[in-house]
Amino acid sequence: MTLRPERREDDKLPRCWHYSSESHACPEAVEWVGKRDLATAWQDCERADWLLWLCGMMADKDGWPSCPQVVLAACACARRALRFVPAGEDRPRLAIEAAEQWAFRPSDKAAARAGEAAGEAAWTAAWTAGEAARAEHRAMAELIRSMLTRC
Repeated sequence: MTLRPERREDDKLPRCWHYSSESHACPEAVEWVGKRDLATAWQDCERADWLLWLCGMMADKDGWPSCPQVVLAACACARRALRFVPAGEDRPRLAIEAAEQWAFRPSDKAAARAGEAAGEAAWTAAWTAGEAARAEHRAMAELIRSMLTRC
């Protein structure tokens, strides 16, 4: 399933990539974006964590993916990172499954089971795998673009 936010006439980057004091964007991302427009930044970005962060900041806004869609994209990245988890360590997989369960059926019960730890585990696993293998990171960025294509 590909999740595609609609393209908008005013395809400017959201403020969150420009104003780190308001949005907590890392200075490195703000500097990298520079004067790029949204389409160019989205296409050129090789940082899956930045793409997920942007979609997370914009989640549920008009023309952007929903929060459950962003969670599913993070989970897809995290699943790719499971190969780095030692055999017998099931917590990352269980956290991913809990987050996916919430994303497919958002409810108080699912949210309680998934909790913040599941989202953090999925996010951390995706980010760590990217740092461990730069090529894998670029592949995850492509995965995010294919699932949450903006342009």
